[in-house]
Amino acid sequence: MNTQLIYLNPEQMNETELQKAVKILQEDQCIAIPTETVYGLAANALSELAIKRIFEAKGRPSDNPLIVHVSNMSMLKRCIHQDLSSRIMAIIDAFWPGPLTLVFKKSKLIPNEVSAHLETVGIRWPNHPIALALIETSGFPLAAPSANVSGRPSPTKAEHVLHDLSGKIAGIIMAEQSAVGVESTVLDVSGDDFRILRKGGVSLESLQHIDPAITYDDALAHPELTPKSPGQKYKHYAPSKPMLALSGNIESLVHHLKTMDLSQILLISTDEIINHLDVPYHLSLGSYHDHDLAMNRLFDCLRVSETLPVESIIITGFEDSGLGATLNDRISKASSQKLTII
Repeated sequence: MNTQLIYLNPEQMNETELQKAVKILQEDQCIAIPTETVYGLAANALSELAIKRIFEAKGRPSDNPLIVHVSNMSMLKRCIHQDLSSRIMAIIDAFWPGPLTLVFKKSKLIPNEVSAHLETVGIRWPNHPIALALIETSGFPLAAPSANVSGRPSPTKAEHVLHDLSGKIAGIIMAEQSAVGVESTVLDVSGDDFRILRKGGVSLESLQHIDPAITYDDALAHPELTPKSPGQKYKHYAPSKPMLALSGNIESLVHHLKTMDLSQILLISTDEIINHLDVPYHLSLGSYHDHDLAMNRLFDCLRVSETLPVESIIITGFEDSGLGATLNDRISKASSQKLTII
């Protein structure tokens, strides 16, 4: 398949290029699009054929549900089969558009292939002008999982998508790097208990500031349960080289790393740790305390690791609160081994 490259500037949208992308979507083909979280592999969420092509291009298991992207409240209401309570509206008003997916009881409009035959569907209102323009212009919601081969690090740059999916999809929109850098938080609001199904770009603490009753779902600790959200069941984000995740405080991590032969190992860590070591191969996630920057850099570092002449990777984690919990979640899912340093 010839993959068409489409160049769009979010600050000054070229109408001709935009229509090229919309035409791909209207023909039930897949196109990689930028969002503020990561690049998404978008197709018409209401077309069974288009959805089938997403799964085929990614090599994605069919029991891993997709997230539907909307651009207005009217579109949202057509996709769901439940009332928008004042409790739900408070969350929508606080976090949409943005990196938060809400899981609702789905309407008959949503194909079973999107929801992995569940009675619920995850829906997000993205905060990116290109994604929103595509939804508005095409006139239908877009299903858009990350635009990568399943299991690989999520793409935050167009070149990441080119590496994974060139020749497998109809088009790629060439735009700037995603600002957030990790996927959305997934919050189930389909029942009385509002529970986080996937950690992401909105922290538990931020959600609890709006609704103190929100908690983590049991499935985060028990991946063998039936997945209600992308990212619950399968290994994700893994580089091709074996990666060891180290957790602990900065002092203990520095002390432990100084005892190791790091000559053939890539260290992905924070400046506070790297600056205390003499290590030939390293990539910085920024400051230990700057979770936003670390999220923005994480997946790119995992992809850069594959270009370096090293045998393995060591990556260090963060304090497990706020968006540090999201970083630790992605690091854990990408790692082949884990070790806590005391």
